[in-house]
Amino acid sequence: MNFIKDPILGDYCVQIDEYNYTAIRTITPESGIKYDHTIGHYDTLGRALKKIADNMMKDRSYDSLKEFITEYDQITNKFIKNFL
Repeated sequence: MNFIKDPILGDYCVQIDEYNYTAIRTITPESGIKYDHTIGHYDTLGRALKKIADNMMKDRSYDSLKEFITEYDQITNKFIKNFL
């Protein structure tokens, strides 16, 4: 298995195998012992990155829909610029 790890992805990475792309998040709980959480398996790299962007948005609250959409667009545009 191979992985795509990039600073832009933060705590996330994409595992690549012959069948799919797996979106993974590395979680560090209060115990300090890191573990990997599989977000899902996708048929394209683009779909895996979209799901990572979706999950990045869930890390905090937003004061408006406009703020949410603006930040989501920034994340997805950064991914498109650097990966796709």
